[in-house]
Amino acid sequence: ASELPHVWPTAGLIGFEMDSCRNCIIVGVCKLLVISFTVAGGYRGGYIFPFFAAGAAFGRALTFAFPELSPVIATLCFAAGINVAITRTALATTLILAFLAGEQFALPAVLAASVVSLFATGYVPFIKSQLARSDIDFSLYYRKNRQPKVHGSVPTAV
Repeated sequence: ASELPHVWPTAGLIGFEMDSCRNCIIVGVCKLLVISFTVAGGYRGGYIFPFFAAGAAFGRALTFAFPELSPVIATLCFAAGINVAITRTALATTLILAFLAGEQFALPAVLAASVVSLFATGYVPFIKSQLARSDIDFSLYYRKNRQPKVHGSVPTAV
């Protein structure tokens, strides 16, 4: 905030700023802990935008570790990756992040991060109410002449 003269106070309550890799990781981890407490406690409210914030903190930390990375791409890709791992909504997350940030040219990178996250965490339930997506199961293990399983039907031999 020191670079923004119109922002007052410039340091916040305790003078903590996201000006180093360590501070960004602290913010990301604390945000994930708070999200886990609120979701497990049954409090109202969503977790999509808090996951965006945690992902942005981790992406910003990555840009401190690797200064040649674009901060916009890194923060958007991390935010997309974390959110898609939980919500399993790769396309919607990509569109929301890219258009809310005003970075439509980041769509390919954010979509790639979303798809990688979707397939990497396809079978890992992070939240108790999370459902498995049968369309992902079919696309991951597609075999010729195999019909997708439909709930309530008995599979037939092909």
